[in-house]
Amino acid sequence: MKKTINKRGFKYLVSFLVLTLILLSMTIQPIMTQSFGEEILIKTKAFDPRDVFRGDYVRLNYEINDISLNKVDKEISKKIEDEYNSFKELRKKKLYVTLRKEESFYVVDKVTLKKPTEGIFLKAKYEYTLREEKEYEKIKGIRVSYTLDKYFVPENTGKELEDKIRKGEAFAKIKVYRGYSLLNEITFN
Repeated sequence: MKKTINKRGFKYLVSFLVLTLILLSMTIQPIMTQSFGEEILIKTKAFDPRDVFRGDYVRLNYEINDISLNKVDKEISKKIEDEYNSFKELRKKKLYVTLRKEESFYVVDKVTLKKPTEGIFLKAKYEYTLREEKEYEKIKGIRVSYTLDKYFVPENTGKELEDKIRKGEAFAKIKVYRGYSLLNEITFN
C-alpha cells in the first residue's frame, strides 16, 4: 500500500514540476528582452484603437507595418508575385525586419527570411500584399504584423490616445532583443 502511495505521489510531484518548468520557461524571453534589449522609438500610424469588447484597450499600428517592395528580399518577392500558390506558405514563415535609425526613429531597412546576425531586427509575420489603388495588379509592398499591436491604457484615455495618434504625436518605445520585442510605453510629442 505504501509503495502505491509513494509512486502516485512521485507522479504528481513530477507532473507539478514539469508544468512549473513550462510556465517558467515562457517568461525567459520577455525577461531577457526587458533586461538586455535595446530601447528604440518607432512612429505610430492612425488606426482606430478602441475595442468595444475590451474597453480601454488600444490596438496600435506603426509605419513599419507597411513595407515597400524595394525593401523586400528577392526570395520573398518571388513568393508574393506567385501569391496564389505561395500565400499560405509565406504566412507560415517567420520574416525578419531589419531596422535602421533615421533621425531619432527606427525605420525598415530590409525584410528577409534569414535571421540577421547583427543589428536591430524584429520577427514579423506576413499578413497580405499591398497593391496600388488605381492599378490593382501592381504590387507596391507587403503588410506585416509584430507582437507590438496591443497596449492597455488607463480608463477613459483611449479616445485621447486615438486623437494623438491621428495627429502624429504618439510614438512607441519598444525594447528589442534578438528579434523579440516588447512594447514598453507610448510617448507623446
